[in-house]
Amino acid sequence: MANKLWYIQQLDLFKGIAHDKLNKMDKLFAMKEYCRREVIFEPGDKDKVFIVKTGQVELYQLSPSGKRVIIERLLPGSIFGDFGIEGESELFVEATTNSYVCSLQKDKFFTLVSINPDLSEKLMKQLFQRLLHVEKRMSSVASDNAFQKIVKLFLSLGTKKAAQMMELPHKLTHDELSQMLGISRQTVTTLINQLEKKGLIKRSGKVITFNPQSLQNLAS
Repeated sequence: MANKLWYIQQLDLFKGIAHDKLNKMDKLFAMKEYCRREVIFEPGDKDKVFIVKTGQVELYQLSPSGKRVIIERLLPGSIFGDFGIEGESELFVEATTNSYVCSLQKDKFFTLVSINPDLSEKLMKQLFQRLLHVEKRMSSVASDNAFQKIVKLFLSLGTKKAAQMMELPHKLTHDELSQMLGISRQTVTTLINQLEKKGLIKRSGKVITFNPQSLQNLAS
């Protein structure tokens, strides 16, 4: 398996950093493989920052009744952990596939960022874009009807597959979609079946593809 430095070099956050600096950074990181559904981060964890190298992780909270509420899915290059917020974080982070995740002591991470302005700028942009994405989805969950919620979620998660087509990259189950949208699994299944019957999406197993323009017209 390739070493940590190779993985670090592949991440957008570290692209453009001089090789000698990357070598020094490599020594600071620890890398660990997490199995599917293994918890990586939970409330009370305060001393580390994590970066997804391969695989995929899921951020979620528990409602007062104990129900899981999915906040976000993170792909390689994404960063998470405790960034010095007041109080105790309520977030759990769990691997949704077998994943390699690098970790770094929080104080060392902030030192690293402070002495590398390019890294600091990229980090701020990544975190700001994630914040906007999550705020937009949470706003949709609070105010839109169920049909609008699922359409907007597909549009926000979709990645370009081919000309005029997008694909959901996460292969989310109906249970996971219901946890992200705050609606029942049965409702998710009904809505997906309706979208498919109308020719607005295509399914192949758990993979969903769609024309974003067709869904965009239904989102408002």
